[in-house]
Formats: sequence, structure tokens, C-alpha cells
Amino acid sequence: MAAVVPANPYELLHWNMKLAHQTYEQGYNRILDLLSDMPKDDLANVLGYCEAWVYSVVHHHNTEEESVFPVLNEKMDFSHEQEQHKEVHAFLDEFLATIHAAQKDKTKFDAVKLKGLVLSAKDSLFTHFEEELSHLEAAKMKEAGFTEAECTELVANMVKHAKSNGDPFIVVPFMRSHTPPEYKDIWPPMPWVLRKVVVPMMLAKRYSGYWKYAPYAMS
Repeated sequence: MAAVVPANPYELLHWNMKLAHQTYEQGYNRILDLLSDMPKDDLANVLGYCEAWVYSVVHHHNTEEESVFPVLNEKMDFSHEQEQHKEVHAFLDEFLATIHAAQKDKTKFDAVKLKGLVLSAKDSLFTHFEEELSHLEAAKMKEAGFTEAECTELVANMVKHAKSNGDPFIVVPFMRSHTPPEYKDIWPPMPWVLRKVVVPMMLAKRYSGYWKYAPYAMS
């Protein structure tokens, strides 16, 4: 059965967040796989893939903090999720610093140590994703007093913000290559020419070595 965009505006934000979170969870699991069984003579692309994952999660969180949470906080309380962001970003900062150090000096790369760092963040990262989704359930949005129009506008502004920020050569190919085939035609929302031409033939080319480690094809 083909995937479809929810017709109920109250379900839209939860649906978008669930699919976004799944891409980052996929990336997290791929990183663990790579660090457990390192590809031979391809350290630069492995590190680049790890870096792209970090940038993508940060881009997602920035989008939430700048375009989603301010609206939600008018009728709900997302201070818990914002505090969770701080904990997650403490890990992301350390992980990224370790990646950058290894990019400058290959002798500083330690797969076992890096894997331990990634594992140490699993509970905080996945718990955050799960609790945020629970908070965004349609019934809770409706109970808080949001209208259908407000829900639709919130998602539209979130998508607009996401498209206007971040490195398109990283966050767009990452999202596309971590989206299951059944959703590729409807999420993230973009015209056919972007999905089938611009992303795979232009945006993904700059860091093409990274995306061979992604779980799905680019388009």
C-alpha cells in the first residue's frame, strides 16, 4: 500500500517529525555499523558520512527551535524538549570535534573509542525522539487549542525554514538517501525535477563518497 500524506491537519506535524527522526535513527545505526566494521582505505568518506549525520541532526533541531517550538510554546510547554536538545548537542559537539580531529590527522582516529562515544548517547537521543513524537500527537495538538489552519501553517513554515537553511549539498542528500522508497515521492515535499534530477545529479555529487554508506538510493 502506497504511503500518503495525512489528510488530517492535526496529524501533519507528528507525521513529518516521525519521518525526519527515522532518517537520523537510520544514520545513527549506520554509523555504529561502520565503526564496528570499518571499510578499508576509505576513512575520509566514513568520517564525512558521520559529519553529514551531525549536520543534519543540528539542522533539524535548529529548524525546531526557530520555527516550531516558538509556536508550540504559545499553547503547550516544550521546555523539556529544548532541554533535551542541550544534552543531545553536548554529544554532537564532542562527536564532531573528534571527527574533525581525525580528518586533520588520521592517526587520531580510534574506531573503538568513537563507537563508545556514539553508544553513550543512544538513550538520550532516542528517548528525545520518542518523547517529542508523543508530545506532538494529533489529540494533544487539538486539546491544546490549535486550529486546523494553525497546524497547516506551522508545518508549512517549518518546511520553508528547513529549505532556506542548512547546507543543501549535505542535508538534502542525507534526507533523500535515508528516506524509505515508499515515501520518496511524497516526503520531503519537493517537485519531481528536484527529486529525480537536481538532488541525485547535482546536490549529491559533491559528497558522493558519503552517500554510498546510506541505507537507500538517492532517488
